[in-house]
Amino acid sequence: MEKGAALATLCLVGFLVLVFPAFSQDLRPNIIGNDDRVRVDKQGPPWDAIGQVNISGYRMRGMCTGTLVAPDLVLTAAHCVMDEWKKVPHPLHHIHFLAGVRGSKNKGHSTAKCLRFVADYAYIPAPRSPGESLPSAAFTQDVVVIELKEKLAVEPAALAEGLAPQPGLELIQAAYSADRRYALSAHFECHLRLINYETGLWFTDCDSHPASSGGPFLVQVNDKMKIAATLSGGDRFTSVGVPISKWLPLVKGPSCS
Repeated sequence: MEKGAALATLCLVGFLVLVFPAFSQDLRPNIIGNDDRVRVDKQGPPWDAIGQVNISGYRMRGMCTGTLVAPDLVLTAAHCVMDEWKKVPHPLHHIHFLAGVRGSKNKGHSTAKCLRFVADYAYIPAPRSPGESLPSAAFTQDVVVIELKEKLAVEPAALAEGLAPQPGLELIQAAYSADRRYALSAHFECHLRLINYETGLWFTDCDSHPASSGGPFLVQVNDKMKIAATLSGGDRFTSVGVPISKWLPLVKGPSCS
């Protein structure tokens, strides 16, 4: 299949990794060709603002990636905070954010105080059968802002407000993936390949991996890296981003507490 056709017809699934049920046997899921991810040891902005979104609870543990966009606001994928069996959000005290994780150390930790979803958000679980497709709403609505109980002493990531994206835009996709959970990885110099102008979704050639959901797509604006989209899902042909136009009102909106 040609890559352009694959981008148009792809069946995409979310990236929330659960210990129950077990991991897939595929050791290279969502790697597009060669694995171009590299370890990021740099500190400071925006790297310290990127962290782990972890779910703890009885017989359940979830792992995703999120980005601090204000001292007490974390941007991530909505499916990362949802209980896939009950189809409701996990208890707030089970939702943790750890900024700037490097091995056993981190730059700050807090649990959720409340959650900001897009209007009319409805959780759509990942397909259980091969070939089963997901509606576009599973991706266009797949974003949430976690309000934290405490403000973290970490410089938030800058927002790429006013960005007018075009295919070919150079991206950096960063995440705490399942295979490198305690080290930040990033795919530098990947690209926005296609924009669905009906849904607004981005299709990119950035490598990803389970637990990367919610991780930022960064763009270089002058001398500063800014977050322009968040990762929702993907496969071996593309990764899917939810652009800033979809979630900026959540960041700028009133508190949900």
